[in-house]
Amino acid sequence: MKRAFITVLLLMAALLTSCSGNENNTDNSKNEYQIYYIDSKSSGIVSEGYIPLGDTKEQLIIELLGVLNKEPANVTYKKALPEGVTIMDYRIVDEQLILNFDIKYSELKGIPEVLCRATIVKTLCQIPGIDFVLFNVNGQPLIDSNGNQIGLMTAEFFIENTGAEINYKVTLYFANETGDLLKKTSRNIFYTGSSSIEELVINQIINGPTENGLYATVPTGTTLLNVSTKESICYVDLNEKFLEKLPDISDDVAIYSIVNSLVELPGINKVQFRINGQPAEDFQNTNLGVLFERNLTINEDSQ
Repeated sequence: MKRAFITVLLLMAALLTSCSGNENNTDNSKNEYQIYYIDSKSSGIVSEGYIPLGDTKEQLIIELLGVLNKEPANVTYKKALPEGVTIMDYRIVDEQLILNFDIKYSELKGIPEVLCRATIVKTLCQIPGIDFVLFNVNGQPLIDSNGNQIGLMTAEFFIENTGAEINYKVTLYFANETGDLLKKTSRNIFYTGSSSIEELVINQIINGPTENGLYATVPTGTTLLNVSTKESICYVDLNEKFLEKLPDISDDVAIYSIVNSLVELPGINKVQFRINGQPAEDFQNTNLGVLFERNLTINEDSQ
């Protein structure tokens, strides 16, 4: 068994790709590969051409995995692997490439997990002699939501846009009766791939709770203008109605109902607010222009 740990992989990939910007070192006779990424709405996959420097099967595996782990040049695309998810090692068995991910991969669910797999498999199956890719997580076969092993995958295993309609379970935070703490709830949302998961989560907060004992945190008329995630930061652009704030709802409850709900999603660690496309203004007594991280102290069940 041949193991190539991720740190070695990235160092070698950096060496292989460091010359790619030098036109004199580019071999135009080499085949162009497609590097697959996730689109801005997290609803499908897109690709960009890339001419690798490596020649052998193992050189190409290391190089393409390194490229997949880097942020794409196109700022509207997302890389395959979310922050915090790493490939621990790999091995080749005949025409099969077996990738072993760390346990963080198991936190990926639903469409984001499918898209992650699609970008990796479709990229790597272009390598001559690699016809199948198998995913392991912490040494164990990857299983789906029904407990079945995913098994061997080919490039044809995936379609270009999932178009899948699934019930996606999300965690949302709304206000308690007094408006000074958050209460957590789970909800299944119908996901078709036409909007990003982030967009659906924020609109669930804007639309308000449906359960008894939970209360709205943002004013009626608040509109989501844009949302995108880059390097684990979710950028949320709302209209000015959000600044009016509901009476009896604290600043923290209004802000962290959105922040804590978004940070529950894989690949998001922080939230940055904007208002009408501009840097956020002061929100009552709180500076809305900073980066917000998860705040569990404001949850009612932590009191």
